[in-house]
Amino acid sequence: MFSGLRGARADLATMNRLFPEAERLAHRDGIDEPGAEHLLIAALDLLDESGRRALQEFGIDGNQVHEAMIAQHQEALHGIGIGADDNAIDALVPPPQRPRGPYRSTPAAQALFRRATELARRDRSPLLSGHVVLAATEVNHGTLARIFDHLAIDPHHLKDIVEQALAASRPGS
Repeated sequence: MFSGLRGARADLATMNRLFPEAERLAHRDGIDEPGAEHLLIAALDLLDESGRRALQEFGIDGNQVHEAMIAQHQEALHGIGIGADDNAIDALVPPPQRPRGPYRSTPAAQALFRRATELARRDRSPLLSGHVVLAATEVNHGTLARIFDHLAIDPHHLKDIVEQALAASRPGS
């Protein structure tokens, strides 16, 4: 019983770091609701470091993931014929509003978080940054998949590295 309470408390502490950081990153980029990519980048700064260490195996850090995210957003705009002139866009788009009420995010971010929590439960582990990265490796379409492609990261190889890191962090390992 007490181990379940400790795990829930640890998960709550992780969420209290993860969600506000994802929101901060999105707002810094002029986006109202954090997407799965913001959740991934925020996870790389969590205290457990399992996600950050896994990406370091590829020589990648959170700043490079953020730069790849921006590049993917610009490519998406270019793909529909919109030039990414930040000054022109800023002049036309009102500044993002602070969300009112509980934490808000895109459906992709919600799905990524749900999957990360499922993976943590599967491991009988508190939610770790590695679970967020692991969940991101399962995304086959969208910005996350394009970020991995842009960074020349094979999601299957990253998945193996994260699985090993998570296994090593389990008690008794």
